[in-house]
Amino acid sequence: MRTRVSVVLLTATLFAVTGCSREAGPTPKNSPDPGPGALAVKIRALQADDCYLAPTEVRSPSCEKYVTQLSNVPGTARKYATGHPGLREAADTLDATVRAYRGNNCADGGDADVCAATLTDMATALTGLHTELSALPDVATRPR
Repeated sequence: MRTRVSVVLLTATLFAVTGCSREAGPTPKNSPDPGPGALAVKIRALQADDCYLAPTEVRSPSCEKYVTQLSNVPGTARKYATGHPGLREAADTLDATVRAYRGNNCADGGDADVCAATLTDMATALTGLHTELSALPDVATRPR
């Protein structure tokens, strides 16, 4: 009887230990790039944010999450800019506005007028980037 209990406890312990070795399951390998259409969807979602819609009415520290989400858009857009200099230029412009927002300490409550102007420039730059991205053939055919 003691041997059975020991074997059962040992088996249960082994199952518990091996179950923890793959906490989140296997890691996906070489996931395909979702393409510029996915970036267009992200941009449309960002364009629904109050920091985009009313940049002069929102206090800039409230826009830090928006700016953080926006900060990776230029790099992603540049991946699709081969043969599309307008898209690269729009990505560079948006990147400059994100740097200006951070450089003006807007996340920490910098000068309200300067930060509002920077958010306005950012919204204009995002619109320009979206326009350029939408001109790509594999984005234009997707539903909006």
